[in-house]
Amino acid sequence: MGILADIEKKSLEAHVELCDDRYDKLDERMETMEARLQKVESIVSDIKSMLIEKETLAYKKIIGIGIGLIGSLLTALLGLILYVAKSHI
Repeated sequence: MGILADIEKKSLEAHVELCDDRYDKLDERMETMEARLQKVESIVSDIKSMLIEKETLAYKKIIGIGIGLIGSLLTALLGLILYVAKSHI
Protein backbone atom coordinates (compact mmCIF):
# COMPACT_ATOMS: atom_id res chain seq x y z
CA MET A 1 0.00 0.00 0.00
CA GLY A 2 1.04 3.54 -0.57
CA ILE A 3 1.85 6.23 1.92
CA LEU A 4 -1.47 7.99 1.29
CA ALA A 5 -3.42 4.83 2.05
CA ASP A 6 -1.61 4.46 5.35
CA ILE A 7 -2.33 8.09 6.25
CA GLU A 8 -6.00 7.67 5.30
CA LYS A 9 -6.34 4.61 7.51
CA LYS A 10 -5.09 6.57 10.50
CA SER A 11 -6.94 9.86 9.91
CA LEU A 12 -10.52 10.30 8.82
CA GLU A 13 -9.84 13.99 8.22
CA ALA A 14 -6.98 13.16 5.84
CA HIS A 15 -9.19 10.64 4.07
CA VAL A 16 -11.97 13.21 3.64
CA GLU A 17 -9.53 15.82 2.26
CA LEU A 18 -7.94 13.35 -0.15
CA CYS A 19 -11.35 12.18 -1.33
CA ASP A 20 -12.40 15.79 -1.86
CA ASP A 21 -9.30 16.36 -4.02
CA ARG A 22 -9.98 13.16 -5.95
CA TYR A 23 -13.59 14.14 -6.61
CA ASP A 24 -12.50 17.61 -7.74
CA LYS A 25 -10.10 16.03 -10.24
CA LEU A 26 -12.82 13.63 -11.40
CA ASP A 27 -15.21 16.57 -11.88
CA GLU A 28 -12.60 18.40 -13.96
CA ARG A 29 -12.05 15.31 -16.10
CA MET A 30 -15.78 14.84 -16.56
CA GLU A 31 -16.21 18.47 -17.61
CA THR A 32 -13.34 18.12 -20.08
CA MET A 33 -14.85 14.94 -21.50
CA GLU A 34 -18.27 16.58 -21.75
CA ALA A 35 -16.78 19.50 -23.69
CA ARG A 36 -14.97 17.11 -26.02
CA LEU A 37 -18.12 15.06 -26.57
CA GLN A 38 -20.07 18.21 -27.38
CA LYS A 39 -17.43 19.11 -30.00
CA VAL A 40 -17.62 15.62 -31.50
CA GLU A 41 -21.42 15.77 -31.49
CA SER A 42 -21.31 19.12 -33.28
CA ILE A 43 -18.86 17.81 -35.89
CA VAL A 44 -20.97 14.69 -36.50
CA SER A 45 -24.06 16.86 -36.88
CA ASP A 46 -22.25 19.10 -39.39
CA ILE A 47 -21.06 16.07 -41.36
CA LYS A 48 -24.59 14.65 -41.39
CA SER A 49 -25.98 17.94 -42.69
CA MET A 50 -23.32 18.10 -45.40
CA LEU A 51 -24.04 14.53 -46.51
CA ILE A 52 -27.77 15.19 -46.65
CA GLU A 53 -27.15 18.35 -48.68
CA LYS A 54 -24.84 16.52 -51.12
CA GLU A 55 -27.33 13.66 -51.43
CA THR A 56 -30.12 16.12 -52.17
CA LEU A 57 -28.00 17.86 -54.81
CA ALA A 58 -27.12 14.50 -56.37
CA TYR A 59 -30.81 13.54 -56.56
CA LYS A 60 -31.63 16.90 -58.11
CA LYS A 61 -28.91 16.38 -60.74
CA ILE A 62 -30.16 12.88 -61.51
CA ILE A 63 -33.75 14.14 -61.81
CA GLY A 64 -32.60 16.99 -64.06
CA ILE A 65 -30.70 14.59 -66.31
CA GLY A 66 -33.66 12.21 -66.37
CA ILE A 67 -36.07 14.99 -67.32
CA GLY A 68 -33.66 16.15 -70.02
CA LEU A 69 -33.40 12.63 -71.44
CA ILE A 70 -37.15 12.08 -71.35
CA GLY A 71 -37.70 15.45 -73.04
CA SER A 72 -35.17 14.58 -75.74
CA LEU A 73 -36.71 11.16 -76.30
CA LEU A 74 -40.21 12.62 -76.51
CA THR A 75 -39.02 15.26 -78.99
CA ALA A 76 -37.33 12.59 -81.11
CA LEU A 77 -40.43 10.38 -80.95
CA LEU A 78 -42.68 13.28 -81.93
CA GLY A 79 -40.33 14.10 -84.81
CA LEU A 80 -40.41 10.48 -85.94
CA ILE A 81 -44.21 10.38 -85.75
CA LEU A 82 -44.48 13.59 -87.78
CA TYR A 83 -41.97 12.26 -90.32
CA VAL A 84 -43.86 9.00 -90.71
CA ALA A 85 -47.17 10.84 -90.89
CA LYS A 86 -45.88 13.16 -93.68
CA SER A 87 -44.41 10.22 -95.56
CA HIS A 88 -47.77 8.45 -95.75
CA ILE A 89 -49.71 11.47 -96.92
